[in-house]
Amino acid sequence: MDKNIFHRGQSTEEFVQSLEEATQEKFNVLLEESREALNEIEDLSTLPSYLCVVVIAESWSGDVLYNLPALLALAESLDWQVRIFMRDEHLEMIESYKKEGIYLSIPVFIFYDKDFEEIANWVERPQIATKTIDEESLNLRRRLREEKKVEWRKATLRELNNLLVK
Repeated sequence: MDKNIFHRGQSTEEFVQSLEEATQEKFNVLLEESREALNEIEDLSTLPSYLCVVVIAESWSGDVLYNLPALLALAESLDWQVRIFMRDEHLEMIESYKKEGIYLSIPVFIFYDKDFEEIANWVERPQIATKTIDEESLNLRRRLREEKKVEWRKATLRELNNLLVK
C-alpha cells in the first residue's frame, strides 16, 4: 500500500454521509454501541498506538453495517487513521483478500504500520458469526426441504417438463 493511495480513500465521515438515511441512522446507533463496548475490552494499551487501516467495503453490505462500527470505535479511541475504498470500484485491492480464495467478501480491514507495511488483515465477520450462520442455514434448509417436499417435488416436475417439452 502506498501512502498516496491510502489518502485517496474516503474518510469515515464521507462514508457515513454517503449512506442512505435509514442506513446512516442504524450505522450511527451501532457505532455508539461499539464505543460503549470498548469499556469491556481488558487492555487497549497493548494495541499499537499508530496504525493506518484500509477498509474495503460497500454501503449495502450487512456485514459492513454491523462490523465496521466496531473497527471505527477502536480506531477513534486509539487515533488510528482509516480510509475506506468501495470494493466494486477497487477490485484490484480485494484480490489478495478473497475469502477462501474465491469470494469478494466485505468488509476487509487491512492494518499497516507507520512504514505502510501490512501487519494484519481481517475479512467479513467474526468466525463465531460465520459458524452460527452456516449452522442455522443448514438447519433452515433441512427443515424447509422436509416441510415443502411435496410442493417442491411438484414444482421440480413442472419445471423439468417445461424445460424439456418441444
